[in-house]
Amino acid sequence: MSLRNVVSVLLVSTVLSGCATNVIESFKAPIDYDRLYLRGVFSWWEADEKYRLVHNEERRYSTTISLIADGQPYDFRFADTNWTPGMNCGYASVSDQIVEVGKSVKSNCHSIDENFRFTPTETGIFEFSIDFGTFAGFGSPKVIITKLNN
Repeated sequence: MSLRNVVSVLLVSTVLSGCATNVIESFKAPIDYDRLYLRGVFSWWEADEKYRLVHNEERRYSTTISLIADGQPYDFRFADTNWTPGMNCGYASVSDQIVEVGKSVKSNCHSIDENFRFTPTETGIFEFSIDFGTFAGFGSPKVIITKLNN
């Protein structure tokens, strides 16, 4: 086999392997966010079934929790039982760490120690939500806390 033929075979192989990778990437299975829990100081960071997220609409998941307004912050994050990368959602940047009722912040689901922080101004029941939908923006899920009427 001539050098020219060897180079041609290598070039074709390289091009085809690159195409195969792109095709495989586009057929990845969707992530199962039904395995996420609200985890924090209130659950001793355990994956407690009463804080398992429920699929609400589109790609929005949430759970409710009763919190006491004693001036102390509640650290939390969304994660599966094994703290799996891609399923371990904390804040995206320092400006997203503090969550206030009704104001969304960005999340990073590949975070390690970036816990959100919420200090309720009144005792009550709160809905903690994470939205993986199209409005989340460029792969950054949105986190929002809503005060429910009790």
